[in-house]
Amino acid sequence: MGDKGLRLGLSGIRIAVIVAGILLSYMITSRSGSDETFVEGQERYGALLDGLFYIIYFVGIACAAAAIIFGLIFFVANIKAKLGTLLGVVGFLIVGLVSFYVLADDTVMKAYEASGIKVTAGESMFAGGGLYFVYLLGGLSILTIVAAEVRSALK
Repeated sequence: MGDKGLRLGLSGIRIAVIVAGILLSYMITSRSGSDETFVEGQERYGALLDGLFYIIYFVGIACAAAAIIFGLIFFVANIKAKLGTLLGVVGFLIVGLVSFYVLADDTVMKAYEASGIKVTAGESMFAGGGLYFVYLLGGLSILTIVAAEVRSALK
């Protein structure tokens, strides 16, 4: 009963979301006109559009949560087979942390200030960290390719 009830409940939610989306879309398009201003559109169907966005947010969050939860369940169930993936993700996180918290500084900010562009220290650090992250990942990928080719040639 549990599995059947869960399927029935999820099917009901799916149908309700689809019907609500279709009804709101119809109500919005039936109230809109080709020559209306933004203010007129807000008055006619602004609240309906907000409701449609809430449905989109709900579905997006539900899909993301399902993907994360089921992904983690399957990952943990086969942890020994997925050890290489886990090491790769940890390595990726370490490269990111080193890029953003060790290597990044605000040297770009002075160049922007000289040209009249206002940049905060945080924005400059984020841009620098992103650049270092890309450079390190690129360098590591080239090293990995070279190491794989050398190992393949030596076999």
